[in-house]
Amino acid sequence: MKKLLILGSAALMMVACNNQNKTNDTGVATGTDAPPPSTENSTIAPNNPADVLPHAAKEFISTHFPNTTILHVENKQNPTTDGTVFEVELSDKTDIDFDKDGEWREISAEDGVNIPMAVLADNVQSHLKSKYPNLTVRSIDKDIDVMAVEMSNDVDVIFDLAGKFLREER
Repeated sequence: MKKLLILGSAALMMVACNNQNKTNDTGVATGTDAPPPSTENSTIAPNNPADVLPHAAKEFISTHFPNTTILHVENKQNPTTDGTVFEVELSDKTDIDFDKDGEWREISAEDGVNIPMAVLADNVQSHLKSKYPNLTVRSIDKDIDVMAVEMSNDVDVIFDLAGKFLREER
């Protein structure tokens, strides 16, 4: 009798566990622990490369590069020496590196693509517009204590991180 009771209990437990892990025909879990399927329409497509980016990085891209889409995101897992964790390629061939918090570290663009000056602090924009009125920004690199802005004439304009002009490098 004990053996029958033990076998019956074991069979019931197996059936109960099996029911919790079933999926419906769309691949959605239907067990009691499964969350209900979302009825919300998401604006981000499944497997979108932007899914791994911090919110600040997504906001930066949508604000300063509104007419582009994210083609590729590489998550470095471990930061590089400049703090880069995410390397993003946009549809206009702009590349942006972000740190783990979504702050940009480097922005570069292929020839013919201009980086918007609005990504820079107001005092940096003013300096560049007054000293280089007909030039565009080709790339920007932020290091630990300085920022280098490469202009379309291949001159690097160096600022501290507060936006104070330091020097030019030709």
